[in-house]
Amino acid sequence: MSGTGRWTTPFLKQCFAVSSVSLNMISCGLTVGFNASLFSELRKTQEIPLNIDSESWLASLSGLTIFIGAVGSSIIMETIGRKPAIVISSALMLCGWISLICASSFAVLLTGKIVQGISTGLGANVGGILIAEYCSPKYRGAFIATIPTAMLFGGFIPHAFAMFYNWHEISKILIFFSLPGFIMAVLSPESPTFLATKGRYNECRKVFRWLRGTNEDEELETMIKTAMIVREIKGNGKNSVPNLIKKKIAYIFTMFKKREFRNPVIIMVHLNAITQSCGTLIQDMYALDIHKALYGTDAYMFKVITSLDILKLISMVSAIYIVSKFKRRLMLVIFVGLNILANLSVAGYIYAREHDFLPSKNLAFGIILHHFQIFTIGAGSWPLPFIICSEIYPIEHKGLCGMISSATFSFFVFANIKSALYLFFYVGVDGAFCLHALILLYSMLVSYIMLPETKDKTLLDVENEVRGYAIDDCDEGIELNDQLKAREEN
Repeated sequence: MSGTGRWTTPFLKQCFAVSSVSLNMISCGLTVGFNASLFSELRKTQEIPLNIDSESWLASLSGLTIFIGAVGSSIIMETIGRKPAIVISSALMLCGWISLICASSFAVLLTGKIVQGISTGLGANVGGILIAEYCSPKYRGAFIATIPTAMLFGGFIPHAFAMFYNWHEISKILIFFSLPGFIMAVLSPESPTFLATKGRYNECRKVFRWLRGTNEDEELETMIKTAMIVREIKGNGKNSVPNLIKKKIAYIFTMFKKREFRNPVIIMVHLNAITQSCGTLIQDMYALDIHKALYGTDAYMFKVITSLDILKLISMVSAIYIVSKFKRRLMLVIFVGLNILANLSVAGYIYAREHDFLPSKNLAFGIILHHFQIFTIGAGSWPLPFIICSEIYPIEHKGLCGMISSATFSFFVFANIKSALYLFFYVGVDGAFCLHALILLYSMLVSYIMLPETKDKTLLDVENEVRGYAIDDCDEGIELNDQLKAREEN
């Protein structure tokens, strides 16, 4: 192989394409990590006055704006493409940082968080789908695992700067970390799957082979064949806007009757519950409350947070390797199970410390438990749902599934963050962790029972397994082909 060839392998080209998503996810992580500095400083300085209600709204509103971004992302993905969605997401993130840099009142601060929430909804919805469509099955799991890794790395950056700068200064620094994501989004190719669904088959073949070479042409031709059948059945006739709306509503109700659509949606809802109950989000949003409950002081808060971020990054990098070696269902049980144990252990330690049941006030045991909890989050409970959700959506309905996924994710984010301060007040931080452990247990059991194994399978193979049959080997497949032939004859 020539020297040039070594640098133009399909793997490296996929790395280049995936970098647009990963850099965008770093930007999303920056917004989450920034909250720890923002809220802890505003509580102390009252530079912009906040009470428990205004703080909970400012923190939780991201859940609602993520949904708005997800709806917009679904429309953009299905109409003008996956690439425009990631470009718009990156551009909005830059606008959000500009608002925060200029913020001197609650209204401007809220505006910046709303814009960043919409950006996160756009990016999170399209990111996993875009990577799944870019990448070879053997690399897909590891590449999708870069999404939560990138988000955690993004969260680490503002935590590290918080040891030296205030929140205004940090916001000025972070805008430069969001700029590379916008540049790479502009340079990245369009998804070959989207090109196939729009009938742009020559472009689809060109992009697919540029990304993966010629060794996966069987998947390429199967994808194009499926897209042709679906396009012919749908037809190309134009309808009035009211009829299109009616058809869309009827389409959604019809989809829920289909196993290949219904099952992934149910699985996805429970996986989203796992991401919200594992503890990573409230650890960032309400770091001050959790550190005071665990250690009785916030004197070392940002030093401990930085240590936890480094551990999260190490565990997330480990997860990229682990998902390439072990089956998804096995990982789900092991790591979510360990996360449940960690939450209960941390809750027990907080209860014992607050009621003077501990033989010593040494913080070492609390620090160990805290780090164990973060390891279980980073190695499994946080990345696994992202990976699995991106693999189980039916190809034809990715946009709708992504929208529903983002809607439930947004609801869980809003409910989790909005309720956290009130849970801390009424049942304590230890009670909140126990409640999250129960949600994790329920969600893990439902997901494990319903989830097909997805490791090393093409997206079409996964869809056929969820459906219960291959489309070309069943009466439905024969019916679709018969309809296609009838249209060609007419």
